[in-house]
Amino acid sequence: MDDEAGRAGPAGRPLDQAPPRSAPTPVEHSSRVATLDVLRGFALLGILAVNVESFSGPESMHDIPVGMVRPAFVGWHAHLDIAILVIKWAFVEGKMRAMFGMLFGAGVVLLTDRIEQRAGAGEVANIYVRRNMWLGLFGLIHGTLIWEGDILLQYALCALLFLYPFRRLAARKLIGIGMAIWIIGGTYGVLNFFDASRVIAQAQVLASAQMVQRVGATLTPAQHAALANELAISRAKPAAIAAAAQAGRRDYLDSLADRADSDVSFIYHVFRCGWIAEVFGCMLVGMGLFRCGFLSGRLSSRTYVLTAVIGYAVAWPTVIIGIWQTKLDGFSDAAAMRWMWAPYDVEQAAGTLANAAIVILIIKSGSLRTLTGALQYVGRTALSNYIATSVFCQVLFCWGPLKLFGTLQYYQELYVVLAFWSLSLVTSSVWLQHFTYGPLEWLWRSLTYAKRQPFKIIA
Repeated sequence: MDDEAGRAGPAGRPLDQAPPRSAPTPVEHSSRVATLDVLRGFALLGILAVNVESFSGPESMHDIPVGMVRPAFVGWHAHLDIAILVIKWAFVEGKMRAMFGMLFGAGVVLLTDRIEQRAGAGEVANIYVRRNMWLGLFGLIHGTLIWEGDILLQYALCALLFLYPFRRLAARKLIGIGMAIWIIGGTYGVLNFFDASRVIAQAQVLASAQMVQRVGATLTPAQHAALANELAISRAKPAAIAAAAQAGRRDYLDSLADRADSDVSFIYHVFRCGWIAEVFGCMLVGMGLFRCGFLSGRLSSRTYVLTAVIGYAVAWPTVIIGIWQTKLDGFSDAAAMRWMWAPYDVEQAAGTLANAAIVILIIKSGSLRTLTGALQYVGRTALSNYIATSVFCQVLFCWGPLKLFGTLQYYQELYVVLAFWSLSLVTSSVWLQHFTYGPLEWLWRSLTYAKRQPFKIIA
């Protein structure tokens, strides 16, 4: 027993003694997982391709260009609009948001494991709670004062309410549980969010009324009401679109109360209807994928190739068939519910994993190093870039002198996306040549660790 107790480990430390603990600190740049930063930068830039639709003008459907001031699918650019819609839904819609959620879950594992190794288990919960409470405050400020499409508060609430007890589960359990919550809970939540059952039932009554009307038979009271309601909506639509465009061009202070109310109502509705299950499921999957080495690029190239092939084989046909069927029905709400939102979480999960696999394959191959290096800088300043995107777009479309809200064609929104991508890639790279963190990353870390972090790089 004495021999066993006196046997020394590394640096002469007896094996029966606990390793020395140090104060918890943010991860050093040399210890960062580069693959996570590249994926985060990729997701951040990609998500603007769909968020720009909410910034740039009114729509009557979420991320489907219907109800715009300048209608899509009309004129010489009709086929271009359809192509853009298909590409967005095949590669971007929901998938960049889900990738953010997966990376957030991976970050939970990375953070808690490293703190436990450095400072002991007693510090993990304190730092974890502080980190997410501050993130929630950032999200609340962002959503109420800048843009009501904020996602940060949802992440913080998920982390504080649900995520922490799962961090020690094995990778397979995390992936299995996460996928079940993501696909089953997310599907229920998204259909509940859009009140799909009511929309489809109303469409069925309207379709039967139109058929009865065509043959000259007697309409039921419900069919009469459905036709009258459809006529009233059709007549009121131009004025409603114009009013929405005018409201979107209001100055900052004039729109502040409505923006804050919209953000709080949206967060409440996401939780009440169950759509938050999608966010939570993504996070659990991300925790599992990081634990098994997928997100850090440690698996074989064959694994990533198979993931991409299977993922796109599920996602692409679902998207293409869904858009085609919805287009045949004139992009009606009911058709969108049946063909685009009902299978949404299945194709979202498949496409998200496929996107991640392709990016990781590019990193592993060593090709496109200039691009992946620039994306890594964007990923390291993701919080600052996320808020800057909202400020940039709100000033451009709503608060600034141009007031472009509702003035662009659907395809023209991509000009704004490309401009901001270029700006973000350049400014992030230049900034991190001089500073250790993005400005909001620095503030977040300083608040989390209750200590001012180094900011400017000293040669």
